[in-house]
Amino acid sequence: MSNAQKSIIGRKTSKFAGEQDRVKRIPFGYAKDPSMLPSVGVGSPADSAGKCLRCSFGNIPVIEEVVWTIPIPLTAEEALATLGDTVNLLSGSSSVPGVASIDSTFLINGILQTDILAQGIGVHVFCEPMSFSTIGNAFVAPPTTVVPPPSPDVFTSNDILNNAMGPGGVGGVTASTFTPAVFEFGVDVWRAGWNFINAYQFQWKTSQRELVLNELAADVSYFGSFADAEASGTSEVAIIEFVAAVNATYRSKGSATIFIPVNFRRVGSVNGGGTANVGIFHPTRDFDLAPVTWGGLRWQGYGCRGQMYRPVESPCFLERGIPIGMLFVVQDAVHQALMLQAVTINNEPLGTNVSVDENFSDTTTATTAAPPGTAVAGAIAAGTVNVMLEQTLDAVPVLVAQAMNTSRQIFKGGILKLAIKIKGWEMPGGWKAYCSVNMPSIVATAAG
Repeated sequence: MSNAQKSIIGRKTSKFAGEQDRVKRIPFGYAKDPSMLPSVGVGSPADSAGKCLRCSFGNIPVIEEVVWTIPIPLTAEEALATLGDTVNLLSGSSSVPGVASIDSTFLINGILQTDILAQGIGVHVFCEPMSFSTIGNAFVAPPTTVVPPPSPDVFTSNDILNNAMGPGGVGGVTASTFTPAVFEFGVDVWRAGWNFINAYQFQWKTSQRELVLNELAADVSYFGSFADAEASGTSEVAIIEFVAAVNATYRSKGSATIFIPVNFRRVGSVNGGGTANVGIFHPTRDFDLAPVTWGGLRWQGYGCRGQMYRPVESPCFLERGIPIGMLFVVQDAVHQALMLQAVTINNEPLGTNVSVDENFSDTTTATTAAPPGTAVAGAIAAGTVNVMLEQTLDAVPVLVAQAMNTSRQIFKGGILKLAIKIKGWEMPGGWKAYCSVNMPSIVATAAG
C-alpha cells in the first residue's frame, strides 16, 4: 500500500454513540416553571414561545391521535352501526362494532388531559399495501373435520348432478353447497377507503356550536398509497395463508361458506355408458400463486397543500376535559352505498351470491330433454340440445348440452385503517397561565 493511500485512510475517523456530540435541546414548558425562567432574552418564555410559533409546520409534533383498525369484511349490522350516517372516531367508547383495535394517545378517547394549541389536523386513510384476486369455489363450512371436495377451475351443472366433485346428499356436494367464487384481498379495502372519503363531510366543532371546519373528507384527507415509484410493483404471492386467515374471519362472522382454492382443471367430459355426462379433470398447482400488485391509490387532499395534515390558518385552542367534536357526516349516499358494499360480508345491496343482473337465474339455459348420447342430428332438429354443446372425450364423441353457474360468491379480506390526528403544541398549566397574562394574544387568537 502506498503512502498516499495510508494518508487518505488515516484521515478516516469514527464516532460511537457515547462519543458523539450531545444534541442541545431547548426546554419548552417542561423543564422549568415559567416563573423560574429569565423574563427576557434567550430561554425566556416569550423567546421559547416565539420559536414555537415561528417554526415550520413540518416540525410541529403530533400530539394526539386515534386510529381505528378495521379488518374486512364486516357484517351488515357492524357496518351500519360503525359506518352509518355519522362516524365518530373520537367517541369515548373503547369497543366499536367491527373495529378490531383502537389505538389512542388519549387516556380517555376524545378528551384531552392538557390544553393544546392546535395548528393542524390529519384525516388519514391507510389500506393494504398489496392487492390480488384469484378464482376458486365456495363450499358449505363444515362444523367438524372432513375430507374437502376437489375444487376445479370450472364445472357444469352435469358435473354437480353426476357427482364429479363427490357424492351429494346431506353434507355432500350439491348445487346449493358448491358454487363458483372469487377471492379478493386488498381490492375491496381500497374501494372502501376511496368511497369513504368521498361519502363523508369532515366537520370540526368547538365550544357548543362553533364550526371550525366543514369540508369534504377527500379534500382534507391523506390517503396512504404505498405506490410511490420506489415502492410500487408487481410480483406473486402464495395465497394459502391469506385464504386461511380470511376463512377464519368468515367463520367468526357466521358465514355459511368458506373459500377453497382451485386444485383441479377441467379438460372436458365423457358419457358414462351413455347415461350420465361427467367432467374429466387433472390435478394442478397453477393457482397456488397469484399475481400481486404492491401499491394502490394515492391521494392527498387539496386542503392539505401537499402535506399529511390540513393546516389551521388560525391556531385553535383546545381545552382539556372537553370532548373534541370531530365527526364524519355522510353527504353522498351513492359513495356511502358503494363503501358499504365493499366492506360487508354479504355485499349489500347485491347479496351473498353476486349476479350480473338481479333478474338472472343462477345457471345458464339448460336442456331438459334428450339424454346424453342422443343422436345429434335428430336432437338438434328437434331443438332439444342446441344450447352450449360440448363434444365429449368418448371413443365415439357425442355432443352434450352444458349449463353453468352465472352467479359468484365474493370472498374479501384486508385491513382498513382510519385515523384522526391533532397537530399542535401542548400547553400545560404553567405555560397556559403565563401566556394568558403575558401573551394574551396567543390564547385570544386561538380562541377566535
